[in-house]
Amino acid sequence: MKKLLSVILAVAASSLLLFAGDVANLVNLGFSPDGMTYAFGEYGITDQTYRSYAEIYIVDVAKNDFVKSGIFKTSPSALTANKDSKSVFLALQNRAGNALSKNRIADKNAGRPIYAQSEKTKEHTNFTFRDFETNYEYTVVLHKAMKDGNAAFHLSIDVIAPDGSKKTYTLGNKNFFRPGVKDYNIKRILINNANSALVFIVEKIVRDKSGDCVRYMVETIKL
Repeated sequence: MKKLLSVILAVAASSLLLFAGDVANLVNLGFSPDGMTYAFGEYGITDQTYRSYAEIYIVDVAKNDFVKSGIFKTSPSALTANKDSKSVFLALQNRAGNALSKNRIADKNAGRPIYAQSEKTKEHTNFTFRDFETNYEYTVVLHKAMKDGNAAFHLSIDVIAPDGSKKTYTLGNKNFFRPGVKDYNIKRILINNANSALVFIVEKIVRDKSGDCVRYMVETIKL
């Protein structure tokens, strides 16, 4: 009996090590009314050290880059140890309030999802779907590469209008191998209320001493 219990405990410990790491909570902060800017955030608690963190990013959709002074962070530290991560995020959101207002970000302009990852599609790198509200069709290819244990990616997107006309876009940097990142998946695709801007929310799998962690980034298109 003791031997069996030891085996069970060993398997349980191995499972904990296998799935160690933390998954950030993703927050859609919304678009500006004209779809020219978009903001999102993430927050959570680091595995094992139990220190809260929060981040907010404001993005220029047309440039597919952060606006000036558009990054806000509360890093995990002794000051955030054992603090509620949602409270840490709300405090950061308050600190970012002026920048969010300046860029006219509003949660009422959250847009709508036209694609959402599922367990079945999580690792799909080539897929086609239709937005039934506009009848536009999208084909998305996620290209991934590895170098010295670090991953890079870029996206190829075909947008096909109801009349059959097609526009092709390329996003990301195939030569940027992010340190510590081992994989990417497309988490969600959003379109703004005016159907003039697309946001690809990309899930990053990041190596950490406690295990694999999940963080988020975006790629954007002004249609």
